[in-house]
Amino acid sequence: MFEDHLFDLFGLEIEDWIEENNIVAEFIHWSEVMILPDNHPDHSETLERNLEESEIAVNFSPLHSEGNLMITLDSAKIVEKSEAFPEELMLQLIEMATTPLTKHQFLTDNQIGDLI
Repeated sequence: MFEDHLFDLFGLEIEDWIEENNIVAEFIHWSEVMILPDNHPDHSETLERNLEESEIAVNFSPLHSEGNLMITLDSAKIVEKSEAFPEELMLQLIEMATTPLTKHQFLTDNQIGDLI
């Protein structure tokens, strides 16, 4: 299910890119709302807001590195990048995401019928 969003954002070549670069890609919830410590009186409120305002993101981590790059799937926004994440890999992801037709390569049967 989330993989479809990954394909929509980066195209089908994302699978090969992940394998070739020994990347671990995990889907997570991401939010700008910081959760306060358990003993804080507003902990429950911030926990609830964090969940309500969270987005699904993918966290890319090279298998043999401490680095990571986190990108939200809906907005395609880079929300976290560690210094250790290779710049060249980030540029490759940006290139895949900006390649024409990336977001339009999955056509419904009706759309295919309209093209024929």
